[in-house]
Amino acid sequence: MVLINSGLGFSRLNLAEADPFHFLPRLRVPTLVVGGRYDFIFPLETSMSPMFRLLGAPEKDKRLVLWEGGHVEPDRKIIVKETLDWFDRYLGPVK
Repeated sequence: MVLINSGLGFSRLNLAEADPFHFLPRLRVPTLVVGGRYDFIFPLETSMSPMFRLLGAPEKDKRLVLWEGGHVEPDRKIIVKETLDWFDRYLGPVK
C-alpha cells in the first residue's frame, strides 16, 4: 500500500470502528508513506509520524519518505520513483 500526503485527521465525526487509532494497527500490509517535511495539512510531528507509528505492518515492511517541501511535491519525481521501487520490491518488477 502507498499513502501519499496522508496523516491523522482530527475530526470528531469518526465512528469507533473507523477511528484511526483502532484501524491503523490492523493495517499489516507493507506500507510506504510519502509526504512533505513541511506539510501544513498533515504536519510531520503531529499527523504524519503518529499515523506511521500506528501502522500495524512490521517495521521492516513500512517506510516513510519525505521531500523537502509542503503538501504538494512540485515535480512528482520522488513520488513516482519511491512508489515504483516499492511496488517492484513487494510485487516484483514488471516483465
